[in-house]
Amino acid sequence: MNDTQLAMDYPVATGRSAFPTPPGKYMVLEKIESGKRSATYGKIYDAEGECINADADSRKDIVPPGGKYVGAEMPYWMRISWDGIGMHKGRVPRRPASHGCIRTYYKVVYTVFSKVKVGTPVTIVP
Repeated sequence: MNDTQLAMDYPVATGRSAFPTPPGKYMVLEKIESGKRSATYGKIYDAEGECINADADSRKDIVPPGGKYVGAEMPYWMRISWDGIGMHKGRVPRRPASHGCIRTYYKVVYTVFSKVKVGTPVTIVP
């Protein structure tokens, strides 16, 4: 929105039922264009480099000896809470699919990222 006028309309993917996107009033707290990875959700690889868990939670899942955890990429990161919720580029299957973040459609994410500033208000409605 730009004041009360609709500025852009595009598909997003929000949190699936086990990880709902929390409704409320937020603001953009931080912006990172590239290199941002999730500290919580990603993949676990064994010592040979084979992915053994493609939906890993670093707080619960065990990394085997010699293996590694790799956080999910979150390009065009726009943090809206210090609890790890934000908007970023990601797969948008037009249904709830994330771990709580708002995945933004790849064709518009650069435009959104370039227009949004730290402090921009964000409202998530149920």
